[in-house]
Amino acid sequence: MLTITTLFLSTAHAAAVTKDKDAKPSVDTDSIISTVSASERTRPFPVGEKTAYFVNIKDGDQVKTPFRVAFAVTGMGVAPVAAGSIPGTGHHHILIDMPMPADIKAPIPFDKPNEYAHQHYKHFGSGETEALLDLPPGKHTLRLLFADFKHVPYYISSKEINIVVVEKAK
Repeated sequence: MLTITTLFLSTAHAAAVTKDKDAKPSVDTDSIISTVSASERTRPFPVGEKTAYFVNIKDGDQVKTPFRVAFAVTGMGVAPVAAGSIPGTGHHHILIDMPMPADIKAPIPFDKPNEYAHQHYKHFGSGETEALLDLPPGKHTLRLLFADFKHVPYYISSKEINIVVVEKAK
């Protein structure tokens, strides 16, 4: 009985969908907030998977500097370095024009202070999940790398993305 009812509902639903498909949809373009589809904005992660990702930029983007970058991590908590050792937590780093570190036990290095043209390691030890990046014009690669309170990577990272900084924003 349940199978027949389910089959009947499925057939009725299919007929309704077919009927609706022929109708002309009305779209109010003034109400469109984003051109990115919901499926592109949704990031389903299996339970237990740990990954870092950029929220508002993607591979191939062209940006004017300075630009805002937002980032997140799944499967871990974000905590400032000052909180000390809290299991399952850490903070973000952005690797700029750099490969993943080869030494898996070494802390992520720091850039020299005020070195605008040669930035490679951005540390977010206060637990930040967004920042304003000021990069020189040209092509750049960015990758998130999540690390513990001593800046030792967990090797939870984002995919490397390529961006082009086109000019300084006025």
